[in-house]
Amino acid sequence: MNWPKTMLMVSPEYFEVKYSINPHMLDKDGQLNKIDKTKALQQWTGLKSTFETLGMSVEVIPGQEDLPDMVFCANQTFPFTKNGERHILLSEMDSEYRQPEVQFFESWAKNKTYTIHKLNNKPFEGMGDALWNYETNTIFAGYGFRTTPAVYSEIEKIVDQKIITFELKDSRFYHLDTCLAILNKDTAAYVPEAFTQEGLSTLNQNFSNLIAVPLDEAEAALAGNMCTPNGKDIIIQQGALKTNQALNDNGFNVLEVETSEFLKSGGSVFCMKQLLF
Repeated sequence: MNWPKTMLMVSPEYFEVKYSINPHMLDKDGQLNKIDKTKALQQWTGLKSTFETLGMSVEVIPGQEDLPDMVFCANQTFPFTKNGERHILLSEMDSEYRQPEVQFFESWAKNKTYTIHKLNNKPFEGMGDALWNYETNTIFAGYGFRTTPAVYSEIEKIVDQKIITFELKDSRFYHLDTCLAILNKDTAAYVPEAFTQEGLSTLNQNFSNLIAVPLDEAEAALAGNMCTPNGKDIIIQQGALKTNQALNDNGFNVLEVETSEFLKSGGSVFCMKQLLF
């Protein structure tokens, strides 16, 4: 399997924090975070440009009124290939606030002539919890907060691919993509505190090189939500100094971006895009 060359993003004109479904969405006083929409658009545009600079083709779905988290478009679908054809598995979102988002991705996928699949089990939140290792054709998947483990046996049959699962234990890292970043066939960055002992053992069995993301940077900067579109360049929220140094020491090229407005809703780089086949 090759790294994707195309990606999907959702424009942020309706992005805001209108409800709380993860610990990042509230300020220190327990109130919903306030979004600077002008700054959010600038940050989204900067991230899009960074991906394009790396040679990615970016498709954009318009945001929808009253769906403020639709911008986190890693969550509503799980793309894969089968017999040389492109497929999309639609998510069954955990929160009723987010469930209406999926129909817009279904319409987009129909227009792009993807083969579309739907689940009987629920919930499942796409590539928020199910991550490809594009170099080994392996799926790593999390459960515990937004996805039920029962979905993965069904998904294995749909995708025709074995899935390696992890139980997530810390609500700050409610999706696997907030605490595990698969960087190449041998290397992953991870947040140790997000995993059970069994999960840590599974990581060690599957990656010969593990880069620990310090808890302070994982929480404040969602550094575990970094993204590589090619196995060498890594895009990450700015300011995660210890993580960046570790990535540089391992031969990766680190590109810092600003996603501070999106951090207020519990998402960053990986959450804000969907890599496509």
